[in-house]
Amino acid sequence: MVLRHNSRLYAFRFVNLSLFVEICISMELKDIVSVTGMPGLHKIIGQNKNGLVLESLADGKKFSTNIRQRVSILADISMFEEEGEVKLAQVLKSLKALEDAGETIPTAKIETEDAKAFMAKVLPNYDKERVYPSDMKKLFGWYQLIKADLDFASLDKTEETAEETEGTEKATVAKTKSTDKPKATSSVKTKSKTASGVKVKTSTPRKMGS
Repeated sequence: MVLRHNSRLYAFRFVNLSLFVEICISMELKDIVSVTGMPGLHKIIGQNKNGLVLESLADGKKFSTNIRQRVSILADISMFEEEGEVKLAQVLKSLKALEDAGETIPTAKIETEDAKAFMAKVLPNYDKERVYPSDMKKLFGWYQLIKADLDFASLDKTEETAEETEGTEKATVAKTKSTDKPKATSSVKTKSKTASGVKVKTSTPRKMGS
């Protein structure tokens, strides 16, 4: 009786330890960044007076960013569609669904024409003029790098948060337009987009020290 009890106890502890380890190593998109001029992706592990303290997902090396580096949080990145844009979280979910269905997700070394063909499976309505092959290859490389540790369940929460933020911004703009006096119009758009097919919200990265 004692041995049976202890066996169940150890099994219980083992299951809970496995769950604890899984929780500890799982990541969300808000924890992962891309740094201009540096290959791969990096996990945020801290912050100092000059910027962020990051850990490379490729080799585990730790380093700090400086004010000259542009840091993009993956949760803030979108990709262009023919009409509008879609959050990276949704694109990653599409990749995961394809892989679960038996598709082999390519790496960043895929040939250009093959990358275009596979991108059409991932995001059928992607903007073929503004999403370049280099963006597709980067996307596939990112997926391969983070899929083992990414908490895919958190991607739904990421999309919901983005939708709530967008709704709040629209409501604020509408309220401002109704109360402000008419001003001269300008041809300059205040919402900037990168030259590539990936759009980055720069407010959050800049606020965090890029």
